[in-house]
Amino acid sequence: MSELLVTGAGGQLGSVLMRVLSEERRDAVGVISNAGPRPQVGKVFAADLCDFRGYQERIFALAPKVIVHLAAVSQISEAYSDPDHAREVNVETTRSLLRAADALGARFIYASTDLVFDGEAAPYNEDAAAEPVSFYGRTKLEAECHVLGYRRGLCVRLPLLYGLPEATRAPSFFEQLLASLRAGQSVSLFDDEVRTPLWLDDAAHACLKLADSQLRGVIHAGGPERLSRYEMGERVAQALGAPNHLLTRVSRTAHAAAEPRARDVSLDSSRYQKQFGAAPGRTLQQALPEILSPRHFRHLS
Repeated sequence: MSELLVTGAGGQLGSVLMRVLSEERRDAVGVISNAGPRPQVGKVFAADLCDFRGYQERIFALAPKVIVHLAAVSQISEAYSDPDHAREVNVETTRSLLRAADALGARFIYASTDLVFDGEAAPYNEDAAAEPVSFYGRTKLEAECHVLGYRRGLCVRLPLLYGLPEATRAPSFFEQLLASLRAGQSVSLFDDEVRTPLWLDDAAHACLKLADSQLRGVIHAGGPERLSRYEMGERVAQALGAPNHLLTRVSRTAHAAAEPRARDVSLDSSRYQKQFGAAPGRTLQQALPEILSPRHFRHLS
């Protein structure tokens, strides 16, 4: 028997959550993909989440009290280019895991996204109409509907996450930004696309708090600031002592993409703050000293 099962344990958030669970001495097992990255900390097993029959016995043997479902096709371009696979991973896998949760009587935490919104009426609270402009967003919203039909289910909508994962994987936007500025290379960043970015560590702790709660339905866990990627770049450059002239403003409308990019999907996380007495996370300026400390920054050293 296991307390928590974490899918996507080799991902950005999953790998950090596995480390946080280890630090807090929680009984947790992660699921990683057969060819994907492995978290640096924690017990895991590999499985193809699209093949439920191939791993269902393992889940029932573990009998987790809580399933934290983080695994997803999360790249917008990847979801668009292979919609069948994206829907299989993002929707059908969620349905399969919900059936397992129901059989086990387990709580189910589903990581959704701010990209279920169209970006034209921010900031968004949990009651706002969800109208995604990307196929990725539509698959996440469809999966949300299944989770909301489960009596022990909770959808946590997360924003753009930043920080350093606890797994060796393809570099994220934030890691590329850090590496470029450290190397004195110029970076082009959107100045007209706004999110409420959240540090990976804060997101992991938020997921754990939600797993330990009895909340159900939908909750937003966004960061405390509405920032464009350009504004994020300014703060990172200042923390690194890099010159601002390395940053170039660009418009999201000038970016060649098959689907539109939402203008402002800032999340209103007041429900979370009311529930737990504090915001889901800290500002980027507050988080950067920790991110750039030797403990975290070893990834880019």
